[in-house]
Amino acid sequence: MTAPSKKTNSHLFRNRFLIVLLFILGATIVLVFRSFQLQYLERDFLNQQADARHIRTEKMASNRGSIYDRRGTPLAVSTPVDSVVINPKQFLSSTGNRGKIILITNILEMETKEVSRRIEDRSSKSFMYLKRHISPSQSIKIKQLGKITGLWLEKEYKRFYPAGEVTGHLVGFTNIDDQGQEGLEYMLEEFLLGEDGSKLVLRDADNNIFSDIKLLKTAVDGEDYYSSIDLRIQYLAHRALKAEVRKFKAKAASAIVLDISTGEVLAMVNQPSADPNNRSLRKAELLKNRAVTNVYEPGSTFKPLTVAAALESGNFKPESTIDTTPFYIGKKLIGSDDRCRSKLVDLETILVKSCNAGAANISLKINQEIFCDTLKKLGIGEITASGFPGEARGELGCSGNWRDLKKVSVSYGYNVSVTPLQLAKAYAAIANGGIVNQISIEKIKEKPNGERALSEDTTANLLLMLETVVEQSVIRARVKGYRVGGKTGTAEIFSDDYSGNVHNAFFVGIAPISNPRIVTVVVVNEPRGKEYFGGQVAAPIFSLIVSGALRIMGIPPDENTKS
Repeated sequence: MTAPSKKTNSHLFRNRFLIVLLFILGATIVLVFRSFQLQYLERDFLNQQADARHIRTEKMASNRGSIYDRRGTPLAVSTPVDSVVINPKQFLSSTGNRGKIILITNILEMETKEVSRRIEDRSSKSFMYLKRHISPSQSIKIKQLGKITGLWLEKEYKRFYPAGEVTGHLVGFTNIDDQGQEGLEYMLEEFLLGEDGSKLVLRDADNNIFSDIKLLKTAVDGEDYYSSIDLRIQYLAHRALKAEVRKFKAKAASAIVLDISTGEVLAMVNQPSADPNNRSLRKAELLKNRAVTNVYEPGSTFKPLTVAAALESGNFKPESTIDTTPFYIGKKLIGSDDRCRSKLVDLETILVKSCNAGAANISLKINQEIFCDTLKKLGIGEITASGFPGEARGELGCSGNWRDLKKVSVSYGYNVSVTPLQLAKAYAAIANGGIVNQISIEKIKEKPNGERALSEDTTANLLLMLETVVEQSVIRARVKGYRVGGKTGTAEIFSDDYSGNVHNAFFVGIAPISNPRIVTVVVVNEPRGKEYFGGQVAAPIFSLIVSGALRIMGIPPDENTKS
């Protein structure tokens, strides 16, 4: 066998070299063409795809406006918090996340199986809140886990109520999206709500932001609101009401402190109550603002308004005498249990001894139009215009002719319904020389111009009568060092035609009588102990609240007091 010649070997080597060269040349041409295609022909498309994967429009959360008391103490503020966000598709695609899910759920105090199920159910989604509004300590622990594919922290705002249950009924609360749901939060939603901003950001493969690109819209924070509430008096009223409600085993209670000269609400509290910071306690029965939403038959606290109408009619003077002998209207016996029965007494005595027959006889001698007009001017049966959500109108029913029984029952606080706030407004007019101011939950900078409802003579006489009521018949309402006046009420709650088994206890008072500054209304719903009269149950709460409030407001004691 002959060996290949040198010429043959040279030919084979050249052929192989040409093949390799042609392959390299072809590959180079392909690469150059592909490079040209990517850089010039498909550049815009690829840039769009890159942007779509990494450039995002990020929301810049605005800060909801804060709510303050009249002295600038915060009642509701929004604080920055972190929320845990997951991209289920990315999170599940990373095998390294399988062990981390247990660590994550332990930090967030969540059930691992439940969280895993939620993520699996949303495996095709790219966004899911794992847990919103986590605590600062939880946020730190999540960050310490390092980068986790498909999981990141997002900044949000959480509403916080520093005074807790003390202002819960008044301020209300927001939902998890920081939207007002009850109270001032709901009433002032448009005022407090800010405008979110936005910006373009660059995210990495793990969805973490590593660069801001462009500001699209600046976030605008909401406006702050200064309420009329004095948190010091609010605390005082809350504490007094809560303690006495427990003592008398009452179903519920409300108290209001009103500035006479401005109509500002200085305190508004209710029982039962709850801390709105605890979402599990946000229940209607715990956070209902009964002071404006509930209506009651006011009982004998209505008699001063009847006397006011009598004096305004011109048919009565303070010294006018009224027969208090019990009498029938149809089958209804009026005044059967009066302490002043079968006597001729003046208007002051009717209030001191709380004579139903006397008040009834007054009403029968007053023209219905004058009676109704006086009550309406005082705000009975009318919304107070406070703007508070859910405020009830009450019922006076002046349309049509009143029968005698209607006039009589209204005269001592039945067959008429009012909110505690309406009752406070009416007494404030008496204390303010007959001028009615609009109720305000917002701090007022200038003294308002109210409307006259009663003459100065009428109110001056009523103030003296109300002081006598306290001095002679309601000892528990006295306030040491101050002259105060007011009226009790004990109204049977309609049940089986006023069976007498359940009652509402009232006391409405003015302090100090020498220079009226505040009106305080106390309503105790269904006290269950042996004591249930307004003078026994509501009057002591009034005394506790007013004695502290007058000192907080820096009102000097009266030089001469009987108490």
